[in-house]
Amino acid sequence: MPYLERDLPIEERPKLEERSLLLIFQHIGRAAAILLCILTELQAHFRFDGARINARLCEVWEVLTSAPEIKDLFDSRYSQLMKDKGISP
Repeated sequence: MPYLERDLPIEERPKLEERSLLLIFQHIGRAAAILLCILTELQAHFRFDGARINARLCEVWEVLTSAPEIKDLFDSRYSQLMKDKGISP
């Protein structure tokens, strides 16, 4: 759609920017969730010490689960995994 901005009527152009920002927010949230999943899996497997890794993982999960699709991901796998592996703040 950004490439078609000139083809849109003038009154529709502000909506395009709003939709673009929403799309960017979704992609950044999803990328952050994927990275957090990888980090959680690594921590669950290797159990690294120091640097408050467990607490930091919990903090980031808490922030990202405000997005419904990330909360579903957390509830379906990572909530139980973190409990089982003792990953808690």
